[in-house]
Amino acid sequence: MGPPPVAFFFFLFLIFIFSPFCFNVTSSSPTHSSSFSQFSGDQEDASVIVENFTYSPYSQNRKTHQHQQAFAAPISLPQFTFNSTDPTDPSTHSTMCNKAGSNPNRVVLPTNVTPSHYTLTITPDLNEFTFTGYVEIDLTIHEATKTVKLNTKDLTIKTTSIEVDGKSYEPVSTDHDEHHDTTTFTFDTDLSKGAAILRIRYDGILSDKMAGFYRSSYKDAEGNTKYMGVTQFEATDARRAFPCWDEPAAKATYTISLVVPTELVALSNMPVSSVTQVEPEQKTVNFEKTPIMSTYLVAWAVGEFEYIETTTTKLEKPVTCRVYTLPGLKEQGRFALEITPKVLEYFSEIFGTAYPLPKLDHLAVPDFDAGAMENWGLVTYRTVALLFDEKTSDLRFKEQVAVTVAHEIAHQWFGNLVTMEWWDHLWLNEGFATWVGTLAVDHLFPEWDTWSTFVVDDMQRGIGLDSLRSSHPIEVPVNDPHEIHQIFDAISYSKGASVIRMLSNWLTVDVFLAGIRRYLKKHEYENATTDDLWNALSEESKIDVREFMNTWTRVIGIPILNVTETDGLVTVEQHRFLSTNDVKAEEDETIWWVPLGVHPKPASIVDPNQTLKSRSLSFEIPEGAYLFNKHYSGVFRTNYPPSTIKRIGKAILEGSDLVGLSDRAGLVADIASLSKSGHTATSNFLDLVQYYKNEEAYVVWELLANRVGEIASIFADDERINQGIKHFQRNLVDRMVSKLGWEFPEGEDYLTSRLRNVILRSAGRAGHEATVAEAKRRFALFVSDPAHDSILHPSIRQTAFEIVLSQGGEEEFRHVLKYFHAAPKQDQQVIALLALGFVQQPELIAEVQALAISESVRPQDIFYVLAGLSANPASRRPTWEWVKANWTTLANRYKSSMSMLGACVKYPLSQSSDASLIKEVKEFFADKDTKDFQRALDQALEGLDINSAWVAREQQGLSEWLSANNY
Repeated sequence: MGPPPVAFFFFLFLIFIFSPFCFNVTSSSPTHSSSFSQFSGDQEDASVIVENFTYSPYSQNRKTHQHQQAFAAPISLPQFTFNSTDPTDPSTHSTMCNKAGSNPNRVVLPTNVTPSHYTLTITPDLNEFTFTGYVEIDLTIHEATKTVKLNTKDLTIKTTSIEVDGKSYEPVSTDHDEHHDTTTFTFDTDLSKGAAILRIRYDGILSDKMAGFYRSSYKDAEGNTKYMGVTQFEATDARRAFPCWDEPAAKATYTISLVVPTELVALSNMPVSSVTQVEPEQKTVNFEKTPIMSTYLVAWAVGEFEYIETTTTKLEKPVTCRVYTLPGLKEQGRFALEITPKVLEYFSEIFGTAYPLPKLDHLAVPDFDAGAMENWGLVTYRTVALLFDEKTSDLRFKEQVAVTVAHEIAHQWFGNLVTMEWWDHLWLNEGFATWVGTLAVDHLFPEWDTWSTFVVDDMQRGIGLDSLRSSHPIEVPVNDPHEIHQIFDAISYSKGASVIRMLSNWLTVDVFLAGIRRYLKKHEYENATTDDLWNALSEESKIDVREFMNTWTRVIGIPILNVTETDGLVTVEQHRFLSTNDVKAEEDETIWWVPLGVHPKPASIVDPNQTLKSRSLSFEIPEGAYLFNKHYSGVFRTNYPPSTIKRIGKAILEGSDLVGLSDRAGLVADIASLSKSGHTATSNFLDLVQYYKNEEAYVVWELLANRVGEIASIFADDERINQGIKHFQRNLVDRMVSKLGWEFPEGEDYLTSRLRNVILRSAGRAGHEATVAEAKRRFALFVSDPAHDSILHPSIRQTAFEIVLSQGGEEEFRHVLKYFHAAPKQDQQVIALLALGFVQQPELIAEVQALAISESVRPQDIFYVLAGLSANPASRRPTWEWVKANWTTLANRYKSSMSMLGACVKYPLSQSSDASLIKEVKEFFADKDTKDFQRALDQALEGLDINSAWVAREQQGLSEWLSANNY
């Protein structure tokens, strides 16, 4: 999916940009895929999706050449045409069955009966919130049997029969297993081996739980509440809409028909083949047969949709591209529409395989759990992940739309054309879509410097989560389908993408993409595993990729490279990195293959590729400053001695070409993380920051603001340290505040516009006097007269709201609340929800908490509210108390989306340093069923432990440093 829940996750990401303090360690990631990033989004963890909504790309220049490496030159490839393998004929494919294989503990369906084609008719009732269904499933019975077992959930079976050898049989019993979501039909005679047709009539509920076939509400122009129907099937919710073999390897083709009111539009994966009027007010819309595909990619939607359209121009078979929206919104889809054919053409070229469907639709959905979902030919999105208004939207949403759309389109090949064999290999979908989606955005918008954004966004999110003991390997065994949603997180999306970037840069991107073309061609319309990817890359590169990459995907954690200098030698030694800094011997047995990226390269290193394949390596100290992990391509932390940091810092201060943009950002990320974990003192990080006084790059400033702000946030209960760090922060940003101001000159470059918000936000949170005063002045004008709307540019509106709410009272609160209720667009509502959490008065904090579960806030948007509250020290503890008091309500509300429920746990605890909460949280959940969000709970507890240990360890040293430096 897009960036989690996108999904998703994607996805990227809200809190990272929205709060310089939040979700450093405990965040999951991305768009969707699906992306969110993310959004980066699809079924990613909801917290990742939220992050992706606000996270954006940055940086001022392109001093490094890693981006050119990412794709050096266009590859000229022949247009793809289908070979003798018919994508609509399952008999021509070696489709896998979901056998337990290397994981005998998988809970899967029997393989004695498998589907090849579904003929499906759905009749929704958007007034009664129900639907009826009829499905005919063409089956192959591989061995005689009296039983047929498939997946169903929340469906009422009305009639069932099976046709074998021209005879029809009805089951003598129908048994439902609610725990495993299965229905077993038992017949009184053996069903003989061969072809069969299973026919089922059933009823279902159009719930509002954003899973299966569900309803989404909206207001029309007159203020009336109306509904649309839409599907969301990943990971295991197709079974909520039709009886099926709901496993990724049980691929089949589909012929879908929707019986809908005449005035409504019906959409599905394929183009409409015919429309039949069945009653004066009802029609049947029939769709073309799909290619062979997995159940989680099937999709349909019904509603009052309008669309804008374009067509590809560079493909042998033109593809019709459309953006569908509710009435009055279609022009906001113009940007997404403009980039869609360009991305399709780019991927068709670099993958050597043309997009195989005749159309690609994007659909904006008001109520949507993930960031986006890559349904083949009908991609669905949260509204804010697809729609963008050039005049009224915050700029960060534009890049998020681009990243999410590219992520979801990447899935049309990686996930849809070639699908993971089982959920253990989810990263093949999400990690690759995140990496190649970034590649596409960088190709279309090189001025955005998206790869530098990747370094501080996806890489840090993935490394941060994998630095926890409660993390998991990229390839994580999934035994029960109920566990699947817990791995839609920063490991599958962001660490997966980071590992791909590291490998592709080492092999060279040209070689890597040649391997991808080999992989796609060999496994098109089938399922694949991680080993299949390694085999393709090994064949292309003539290197045994599996030998050194299995450690990265099958083992938990990342390495830290400890650098020491002795007697003219540099020694680098690798160990597992934990943010708790308490690695046990049994946890430190892994030897990773590490591309060192030493720059300038020492003559004494013989290996031209500079890889570390053992515990340690020594070489002669290069003259002057030197760096490991040039371009920050490797997925590891580097722990330099203070003397080395000082030399690098001087090179940064002097503007040396030695330290490029990604290097400067990566150094901040590493040293900040190492100071938080206790590998180095936090004062060493603050010493490093002072070398950045001439910095002007957006991407670097985003990290500087986040990491310095995080210290003030975590140490909020220590008045001396909190105020001293804010003083330091005010000094840090003062020059840039004066330089950038509050106005957005016409024609200003994108990154400068993004940088302005970073600087003003950081200054406002630190109490920079001139910034606070100007925010109050502009806010007063903004709320006094609609004619003053432009006084607060959309890209700094949230920052201004946040400042005045943190400094003001009820009057300011009522103005922002009014703005939320009156906002005509969801991105404007998001801005208000994020800012409202910054109120300081207990009674207003309570009102914001109540708003989170009111009818005014869509269930999917609770996380914006919690994000603001968690970034505000005054509301953290009250919000945790509120979660406890409302747990039953939250658990019932999100029982169909446990990743969202897990985020309700993580947000209020993410920035707390109160050690007593650890015991309290454990006691609260002791008598509750946490299996569906256990990872999120474990991560929240570990984050509490890390934060409280940081404060206890550093209070004295930080206080002394601040005093010694006059802060």
